[in-house]
Amino acid sequence: MFVRAIRRRSPAPRRRWAAALGVTALVVAGTGALGSPALAAATASAAVDFPTHCIPPPIAGIPAIDGTTTARITVDNAAPEVGDTVTVTYTVAEPAASNPVDLALPADIMTPSGKVTVAGAQSAEVSVAGPKKNDPVPGKGAFPSFSMTGTFLVTAPGEITLSPGDYNIHTSYIMELDTPCTVTDPPAPVALTITATDGGGGTPGGSQRLTASVRAGTLSMVQDGDAVEMSAVDFGRGGASRGSLRTVTVEDYRGGPAGWSLTGRVTDFRGPGGASIGAGALSWTPVCATKPGSPSTCAAGSAGTVGGAGATLASTPDGASTGGEFTVDARLALNVPAYTATGAYSGVLTLTLT
Repeated sequence: MFVRAIRRRSPAPRRRWAAALGVTALVVAGTGALGSPALAAATASAAVDFPTHCIPPPIAGIPAIDGTTTARITVDNAAPEVGDTVTVTYTVAEPAASNPVDLALPADIMTPSGKVTVAGAQSAEVSVAGPKKNDPVPGKGAFPSFSMTGTFLVTAPGEITLSPGDYNIHTSYIMELDTPCTVTDPPAPVALTITATDGGGGTPGGSQRLTASVRAGTLSMVQDGDAVEMSAVDFGRGGASRGSLRTVTVEDYRGGPAGWSLTGRVTDFRGPGGASIGAGALSWTPVCATKPGSPSTCAAGSAGTVGGAGATLASTPDGASTGGEFTVDARLALNVPAYTATGAYSGVLTLTLT
């Protein structure tokens, strides 16, 4: 028996899902709905409005959405010194669009990311991200606000302006979909101005100020191969065909507050002459290990059925500081009925990291 495991970010939907997916994509085709509170901030800006151009996922089958985004920016330190790290929170108070259909969206399916433009005494583009957290959204209802956080290093004294930038809503509801929203006429209005000082009257003569920065990375995974050979089962007896998932290494180098989730789903196992074993016959027992020194600690998903609907293989929670390196494995068992036709059966296990 042979199982082929592959990594897909956006698997093609089955025909029987096509109508539902079309509606789902239409629902999230605006700017998303994330009701996560902002981190505590010492200084808040007034709200600013700016025109936004949002591109729905292609499966939605609807044109781009042009609307107005209302946003605020807050910081944890409005009077930093050169060399300080400032935490920025970008809150979309009113997204550019609301839910256009009657179908309600469930809670905790959306993850935001975006950029904050820094100008004035120094120039930078700060990456911000939010947790996978949102309240349910009623059909035709307004999207709630969402917040994203990130940090930047102060490198020069003087006035520093912060403006909201492009943002993206990633949804994990039946399919993995992205809705990027860009500032129509960048840059957006300045939402907050802070003043940085040199922290000591400048650099003394004969000395040099050294400044370093830490850049945010990405969330990614690597598989140790894409094929799993499972044990044979005797005709007439049936039982469990067993194997082990090829090890998956997850690297979370984003920084910020967002955790991650690794899920999997499997197709039916196809055999000779049209014979098959249903996807619900595959179960797993996940195992997850965290590399020492990682800010996050990963948790293995529950043992049980994988099936076509899918199950969680491993995850880490949201937190004040997240990230790290993790290895994920699972013991696999396919329950084969006693008089299943002889021959090789194969199915595709799709892993999705969000």
